[in-house]
Amino acid sequence: MVFLMQIITKNENKILLLLKNNLEEYPTSMPFDNIRDVLDLTETQVVDILKSLESKNFINFDEDEKIVTYSNLEEDVEIVEDKSALKKYMLNKTEEDAYQVIQNVIHKYDEYAPKYIIEGALLYGELELTPKKTYNIIVSLENKQLLRRVERRDGEYYTL
Repeated sequence: MVFLMQIITKNENKILLLLKNNLEEYPTSMPFDNIRDVLDLTETQVVDILKSLESKNFINFDEDEKIVTYSNLEEDVEIVEDKSALKKYMLNKTEEDAYQVIQNVIHKYDEYAPKYIIEGALLYGELELTPKKTYNIIVSLENKQLLRRVERRDGEYYTL
């Protein structure tokens, strides 16, 4: 499943709206000071938010020149309350990615993959999860009945 919508915080959305609403006056970029003056945030907060938006490919922020250049202001977004809500959402996104990896592994093993293979794919594969997060995701997927543990003579296996 491909997820095209970006998840942003309310403060990130404030900056995006400010940039979008001033495109006539500032068609390609806006000075940092203009952004900071309009928003009721400290300079450090504004810099952190701009860096976050830059990491999500909405803008480019040149700290030396103190200018914000637009990259992609029209991308679809979903707004969450704050960073803690964003982290909660990202766990769900991580679960989704992990489930995709698990599905691929299970299909390679004829619908029953050994427990250690599943765990290894999550720990050392493209997701590189920590042991605790791997355990939590597997338990969460079992609780949601997306993954089932099966005991066999030769060990523990998982199936969908």
